[in-house]
Amino acid sequence: MRIFITVFWVIIIAVLLGLFSLNVGQTVTIDLIFTEFEAVNLVTVVYLSVLAGFLLGMTLWLVRYIRDKKEIMALKKQLRQYASQKKEKEDVNALPEAAKDTENQGNADDSIA
Repeated sequence: MRIFITVFWVIIIAVLLGLFSLNVGQTVTIDLIFTEFEAVNLVTVVYLSVLAGFLLGMTLWLVRYIRDKKEIMALKKQLRQYASQKKEKEDVNALPEAAKDTENQGNADDSIA
């Protein structure tokens, strides 16, 4: 949740800086493959490029974050399964020892009599 608040404030600050810097008078021409934009404010181009890179980076980070969370949940589930299997094996191994103790007590009673 903290990361989303940080992202929100970064975007707000970038927008505010972009609005205040629109007064810079240098313009450029942007030539894309099929279209051309003339007299575009240079600061606007820089801010849009930074914003596009930021959004792309955040998207890739978010995908990795979600994938890692799923993997962690799967590993925790697997760990719980192994722990329960180990506990079951310990319980099964404890039963014969309890039976041996009971037999030994019975044998001890017979030798006393």
